[in-house]
Amino acid sequence: MPEYAKKASLYALFAALLLGTLWRGGYFPAQKWPFALALLTAGAIEIATGIATGRARALRSFAFWSLTAFTLYAVATRAWSVAPAATDRESMLMLGYLAAFFVVRGQLARHGEWALALIASWFVYTATFTSGWGMVSFLWRWEPYATMLDNVFRAGSTFEYSNALSCFALMALPVTVAVLRRSETRDRPMLAAAVSLQAAAVLISYARFGLLTLAALSLYLVLSGWRGGFALSTLLSLAASLPIGVAATMASESKKPFIGLAATVVILAVAWLVERCLEVPRFRQVLKVVAATAAAGGLAAAVILVKNSERMRFILSTRFSEGFNLSRLLPHRLDTWQGAADAFHERPVTGSGLGSFAQVFAQHAIAVYTKYAHNLILQMAVDTGIVGVVLLIVFLGYVVILSLWRLVMKSHPLVRAFGVASLIFIVYNLFDWEWYVPALTAWFMVGTACLEGMAGDAPAGKQEWQGEPQGKQEQQDEPQGKQDAGGINGGGFSNNILINQ
Repeated sequence: MPEYAKKASLYALFAALLLGTLWRGGYFPAQKWPFALALLTAGAIEIATGIATGRARALRSFAFWSLTAFTLYAVATRAWSVAPAATDRESMLMLGYLAAFFVVRGQLARHGEWALALIASWFVYTATFTSGWGMVSFLWRWEPYATMLDNVFRAGSTFEYSNALSCFALMALPVTVAVLRRSETRDRPMLAAAVSLQAAAVLISYARFGLLTLAALSLYLVLSGWRGGFALSTLLSLAASLPIGVAATMASESKKPFIGLAATVVILAVAWLVERCLEVPRFRQVLKVVAATAAAGGLAAAVILVKNSERMRFILSTRFSEGFNLSRLLPHRLDTWQGAADAFHERPVTGSGLGSFAQVFAQHAIAVYTKYAHNLILQMAVDTGIVGVVLLIVFLGYVVILSLWRLVMKSHPLVRAFGVASLIFIVYNLFDWEWYVPALTAWFMVGTACLEGMAGDAPAGKQEWQGEPQGKQEQQDEPQGKQDAGGINGGGFSNNILINQ
């Protein structure tokens, strides 16, 4: 079978993911059906490929079978659903998510590290473009890509929802950093700028949970780069996002988008230039001081700008002072969760039907009406009852355990990155409703599919996926960058992930 035919399902999946991400996140009914059908098409191609090659290694996955069990039960709730039309639509999406998972498992079983690197590169490309579009639309105040919410103008990008942009950029950050650290020297400056832009997208979304997660994630990414010599580089890229976010907000509020765009470009250029110069051994020691000074200067400039802008002080107070006040925040969440718990008691065992939450919850809403429980487990309990939510917990619990295991044990850098991305998505959905933005959930399925084994994995204890110190790796870059067969060139970046042979 030709190689291009074996890879066709992966390219079809990429097209579907791009469609969903850029077309309103696949959120509205007009987008959900085409997005689900596109995912199913990729799955059908993968099934045909598996039959043609006579191999079914993709099925050797507990995550796949636990997700299949939940999906089949969720689809079966159509028989007693109180909202049949919604159940039909959500069932198609669940089958589409399962298809996305199946495609990735099949490609990893067939092509191993090549497929993993290609998936990571596509994720980085998509997230960086989405973050860039979020920045531009925020500066020019283009609705619905940026909207006024809670008296604060917030970026939403193609998702049209600020928390979705925050979640997507946060999921992409660890993957982008992992790709950067395994890339050739010439690619790292571009990826460093991508890190800055993604982190800035989180800031201008003004998502409260997103800001807290960004702080914790930044600490992890910096510390994880210490041993390999990437700590300062990572710190600089992440620190650059703060002056970008502040400058963009002030330019947007004062309706001077060109000034904000110019400031953003200059800061990204500085991050790009310093990263590039850090790769030159004779300048490295001097530039360490320059990089540290630039990071400190950028943070100081951001603080000064905030201090001297009344509007910036108001925004920060609204989102991160009053917004975190438990007397305001907690009652709303508790009332929403209480209404969801009351809705659950209508059909506790079998549920009211996948996608029926909004209709059932409307009869029990205590807080201001919302279509979501702001907790995935509670919402699925209403939709699919005890049976369905237990099956979902088995799948999500396995993903959490596997992600933590990949972080603790010596694992492939990209696999660890997808583990962090999966944890971010799951935790986000304990307080919000990103699961119901189809493009986000599809990317989550892609990431979780990368957590299990793939073709070419070495036995435990014999893996060689280790980072080299940044200064010592340069001699290896060119020879490995020229490897094609078995390497991962073609993944979009000239990555140098070491391959088990």
